[in-house]
Amino acid sequence: MVAGSYTHESVSPVPVSRLWKASADTDKIVPKILPEIISSIVVLEGDGGVGTIKQINFTQAMKEFSYVKERVDAVDPEKCVYKSTVLEGGLMGRKFKSYAFEAKMEARSEGGTKTTLTLDYDTIGDNPLSREELQKIVEGMMNIPKAIEAHLLANPDAYV
Repeated sequence: MVAGSYTHESVSPVPVSRLWKASADTDKIVPKILPEIISSIVVLEGDGGVGTIKQINFTQAMKEFSYVKERVDAVDPEKCVYKSTVLEGGLMGRKFKSYAFEAKMEARSEGGTKTTLTLDYDTIGDNPLSREELQKIVEGMMNIPKAIEAHLLANPDAYV
């Protein structure tokens, strides 16, 4: 097993308040704006806060896996931080023994938002993941924030 961490930063012209509000509504908005990738997001337990267990169901466009089940570990609206741990599905049992991620949104002095996505993981076996593998995984995880950004840019009255 190899423990590791990978961080990716992105910048959006959308204000942090709008991105955070839309991200808090992920269960409803994401299947509508990414129907080619995500068929549904179902809350299995909880009310959306800490301890909630969600299942993200993917369409057949996702060749590697059909779902990811995750637990919400932290939601901090004041600091715009969301943390979750993958419980099953996705890359569990294939590449990872465990993995979790944290998304943090910060207002930029120039306007817009800086989002920092951090992936913490333990691999299966003793081989570390290559930088290319990590970039591919994080890019896949960034599909949701990018789609939310595009939706907000196209709909300036949404989540104001």
